[in-house]
Amino acid sequence: MDVKRIAVIGSGLMGSGIAYVSAWNGFEVTMVDIKQEAIDAGMERIRNDVMTGIEKGKMSLADAEGLMGRLKATTDQAEAVKDADLVIEAIFENMEIKKKVFAALDEQAPAHTILASNTSSLSIDELASATKRPEKFIGMHYFSPVAAMKLVEIVIGEKTSEDTIDTAVAVAKKQGKIPVKAKNSPGFIVNRVLMPVLREAILLYEQGVASKEEIDTALTVHGKFPAGPFTLGDFVGLDVAYHTMETLYQEIGECFKPPETLKKLVDSGALGTKTKKGFYEYGGASAEPEPPKGADPQWLLTRISVPVIREAMILVDEGIATKDDIDKAMKLGANFPMGPFEMAESLGLDKVKVELKKLHQELGECYSIPKMLQ
Repeated sequence: MDVKRIAVIGSGLMGSGIAYVSAWNGFEVTMVDIKQEAIDAGMERIRNDVMTGIEKGKMSLADAEGLMGRLKATTDQAEAVKDADLVIEAIFENMEIKKKVFAALDEQAPAHTILASNTSSLSIDELASATKRPEKFIGMHYFSPVAAMKLVEIVIGEKTSEDTIDTAVAVAKKQGKIPVKAKNSPGFIVNRVLMPVLREAILLYEQGVASKEEIDTALTVHGKFPAGPFTLGDFVGLDVAYHTMETLYQEIGECFKPPETLKKLVDSGALGTKTKKGFYEYGGASAEPEPPKGADPQWLLTRISVPVIREAMILVDEGIATKDDIDKAMKLGANFPMGPFEMAESLGLDKVKVELKKLHQELGECYSIPKMLQ
């Protein structure tokens, strides 16, 4: 299907970002929210992005006028979706509220309209169950900030049709994004593969193997990651990391159980940079760094990389995503310097297997060897 009109439900950071990149790339867009104040704030955010584009020479005045001319905003959802070819929902992560929104959209939108959710972790099949068009239901998970981040995870439900998949991929490409495909499963690709980085880092810290600084340095200096796991966790928000890990724990099991240190920080309100305190302290007198434990940085890098590679291999074993899409997703969506399969090639598959075998014997089933390596 050729998509010309898109309705975006939600005018927050993600919704306004999706509306902006859609209008910028030629789609007619209507942005919807339940309150006029939210609409006004979303439109102001878009205008600021447009002004920044003009100031940086990335957009001419004519381009800016064209973009704004293709963009409308309203609090009337039925009016917004009555002639939409695609509806992208981008409200907060609450299954029951999203299902109510999709049940209403299913009644309001024409029969040909594809319904998409920008969810980062909720089941696409469960969301689709709120509608009578599961074949026209799909996940389109954008990354923040939407204008800058190139990745879109196209999440395929059990009943999603090939035409719906092809349409979502074509829309993402026209928006200037790089789409990767994943079957509906907990965490999709990026969150599923990213969470073991933080979890393993915290477990090593809890066991007294290495200090936070040593672990972060091992990954940034030796692994060329843009940020270490503790710094990244603080930046993303420890509440967000905890919620993602807890969701994966509930759906997949023990291997994603949030470590006690993370739970205590979240319970105490230390959520990272946004509260000026998380794993590290921000602003004012900074805390003294912990004394180093003397852990070998190369060993730390390998020790954290191996469970990440294992998780990526499980996704391929389970038919959720391809090696290429997983590598692409982790580089574009999580700023990995190499994809997990590139990391595996760099380490050597034999070494990955040997390391996993040791961890499996020492620590149990969460380090079992995936089928791909057997």
